[in-house]
Amino acid sequence: MKAEYANVFIRSAVHVFQKELGIRLTRESVNRKNSPIPSLPVSIVLGITGSVRGQVVYSMDRSFGEDIAHVMVPNKLPSELKKLVNSAVGEIANMVTGQASIELAGQDRVIHLTPPAVFTGTDLAVDFLEVPTICLRLLSEMGVLEINIGLEELGGNG
Repeated sequence: MKAEYANVFIRSAVHVFQKELGIRLTRESVNRKNSPIPSLPVSIVLGITGSVRGQVVYSMDRSFGEDIAHVMVPNKLPSELKKLVNSAVGEIANMVTGQASIELAGQDRVIHLTPPAVFTGTDLAVDFLEVPTICLRLLSEMGVLEINIGLEELGGNG
């Protein structure tokens, strides 16, 4: 797992959260682990294939997800907003990963993303790839965003 992947995802997350949500993210920590298993109760999983392959798993607290939905879909009643949280956090994760994948691909590689899958709860059993992972924790006034980047580089154009 290349360490520069972390910088690509940090730049993408900071840019997307600022531009789309007006939320400022700052880096809290960067750690290595053996799998992209998330630590917070709302998780968004995207698969990546092509020149690099693996998974990117975002996680956050439910209240952070609700805040994101509120900013993305203003003027909704709280009962309506709760139904839109998964869609909102999935879309934001898709934007961050999409921007990062463009930078990772450069001009000579191809990278494909799976649609985001959103999981909520603290007692879920999901099997994640066993792949060296970089875990980013980014802070905002609304909460913590964790990004687990478990990618392996492949040769060729994918």
